[in-house]
Amino acid sequence: MGEILTAIALLLVPVLAEYMKVRAKSVKAFNLIAAGGLLTVLSAALAVLSNPVIGLSVVTVYLGLLLDVIAFILVLIGTLMAAAQLVK
Repeated sequence: MGEILTAIALLLVPVLAEYMKVRAKSVKAFNLIAAGGLLTVLSAALAVLSNPVIGLSVVTVYLGLLLDVIAFILVLIGTLMAAAQLVK
């Protein structure tokens, strides 16, 4: 449940930035944050498939972890880029 809420929060960041009229200053940074949110949603969907009854449980677990790491890196880079561009 926590992963889904994190994904929703990450997907709402560009929407709220557009609402506050700051998204135009750093579009690429907010797109990276949204991409991290999409990867988090995909990772949460793969967590459903990691049921031991299905034979692909090991693959889905490691793929979910990989997607979480990539999402974290995208969100970190996007956040730092947005902060640097908005402070200018």
